[in-house]
Amino acid sequence: MPETLPAADNPTRAYMADAVASGRRHVPLTVNPALASLSALLVESAGKELVIRFTAPRTATQGNGVVGGGTLANMLDLAMAMSVLSQLKPGYTCTTISLTVNMQSAGQEGHFIAVAEADRVGRQIAFAHAKLYDAGRSRLVANATSALAVMPVRP
Repeated sequence: MPETLPAADNPTRAYMADAVASGRRHVPLTVNPALASLSALLVESAGKELVIRFTAPRTATQGNGVVGGGTLANMLDLAMAMSVLSQLKPGYTCTTISLTVNMQSAGQEGHFIAVAEADRVGRQIAFAHAKLYDAGRSRLVANATSALAVMPVRP
């Protein structure tokens, strides 16, 4: 018997899947408020790997001028979720159920480059990893792994 998909879809999934499938580059990711708040831009995609540029605003910096760890973790989490969403079928979405972040060096206000890849996308669970670099990709700022629950979109 064929699998029945829900009528609803995650607009972020649809947007990401289309951008990746069509090979579009330098695509503003304004479809999602969390992505928009960090001025996310899909720089490029190759296979399962996505390169996303984020911009940490001044409001995300601490008193010592570095970007807070929560903001850096959010960038990594979003990048990994986008890598998984870009591979899901219409009518499905994902949510992070486990996130491990390792800070490597301080990040300053401005641009960051996340390189994320979905390692495995199953029927119920997906696994991904990502690295976050400074704007020039010369310094690793943080890296992360995550497990994400895969589920039908609720109408």
